[in-house]
Amino acid sequence: MKESLIQWTFLQNLSELSKYLDFPIAKSIGQEINTDFGRIDFILEDKTQKQLIVELETVLDTKIKRDYCFEQTKRYKNVKFRENTDYCILYDIETNESAKSQLEKFAENENVLLRTYSLPIVKELYTKTVERMSLNVGLALPNPKNYTICYLRYLNKILKPFLDIKKEVLSKNELSLAFASEKSSGTNFNCYKRLALDFEMLIEDKNDFRLTENGKAYIANINPYVYSKLNVSSIDLTNEQKRILLKVLTNGNWTDKVHKINVYWFMRFIEVTNGDWFPNKKEIDRDKLEIVNSLFKVSYKSRTMYEFLSWCFNYCKELHLVERIVSTTDYDKLFLTPLGVEVNNIFSMDLLLKKSRLNLSFKEF
Repeated sequence: MKESLIQWTFLQNLSELSKYLDFPIAKSIGQEINTDFGRIDFILEDKTQKQLIVELETVLDTKIKRDYCFEQTKRYKNVKFRENTDYCILYDIETNESAKSQLEKFAENENVLLRTYSLPIVKELYTKTVERMSLNVGLALPNPKNYTICYLRYLNKILKPFLDIKKEVLSKNELSLAFASEKSSGTNFNCYKRLALDFEMLIEDKNDFRLTENGKAYIANINPYVYSKLNVSSIDLTNEQKRILLKVLTNGNWTDKVHKINVYWFMRFIEVTNGDWFPNKKEIDRDKLEIVNSLFKVSYKSRTMYEFLSWCFNYCKELHLVERIVSTTDYDKLFLTPLGVEVNNIFSMDLLLKKSRLNLSFKEF
C-alpha cells in the first residue's frame, strides 16, 4: 500500500488518525503543502489551535529511507504557522527493532514526536472508507459505464433529423441516416441513441423513435449554425438547451439513465478527492486509480478511466457545473461552480427522499 493511499485513508478518517497520533484533531489544515523546506504531508490542528506537522512514512527499515525521513523532518522544523506547533513522524509499526531504536534516538535529540500505525488495520480502514464513500444515502445506483460519447452537444446530430424531416416520429432508418457514411455507423448510432434516451429526448418503440416534450423543446432551441455546418456535433449547446438538460438531469429519474448516473458518480469523484487530482494524462498513478475504481466499483485500466473522467468532465463543463485549474503536474484541480453545488445538493436530497420513502414505517397504523 503506497504512502499516498495511506495518507488519503487517514485524512478521510480523522477520528482514527487522532488515536494513532494521540492528538485531538479539530480539523485538517492542509495536505501536501509545498514550502521552501519541502512538501509537508499534512498539518493538523486541535481546538486550542495547536498544530501538528506530520511526516508520514511506511516501513523505515533501510538507511536511505531513514536518512531521508530525518532530513525532511529537520527541514520541516523551519516551518511554523502557529507558535504552538509540534512535529511528528508517523510510520509503520512493522519497522524492525534496530531502526526503531535509531528513530527514537533521533526523536529525542530533535524534540520530535514518534507515532506508529498498523498497515493491516489501515488496509481494512481503507476498504471500509471506500465502501462508505460509495454509499448513495442508502440507495444503490448502478455503477457508471463508459460510453464513447464525449460531449452533450452530440445530441444535435441525432435530433436534427426530426427538424429536417419535420416529423415527431421517425423510423430507425430515418433517424440513423446521418450515420450511414461512417465506418462504425451501427455502433455510433447506438451510442448517440443511448445519450438521447438517457436525457429523455426520445422514446423508443420497436423500430420507431418519438420525440418527448423535452426533445421537442430541445430542437426548438437548436443553434441556427447547425444548418450551416457540416459537422453538426461541433455546434455548442444554446443556453435554453442547457436549461432543458439540467431540468432532465435533476428530475430524479435514474432508472436505466446511464449518462445521468455517470454525472452523479463524477460529482462523487470530486467530493471524495476534493477535486485535487483530475488526471490530465492517460497514465494515472496506481494508488489513485485504485481509489477511483473502488469508488465506482469497476476495474477500469488507466486509459479507460482517464477517458471516462474526461468525458464526464466535458458534460459538466458544458452545463457550467465545474471549473478546472490546469496544473503543470499530472493532475489538475476541479471545483464545483455555484450551480454545480446546487445540482449536487439536489442529487443528495433526491436520493435521501427516495430512501425515506423506502424506509417509511406504517407501524402506527
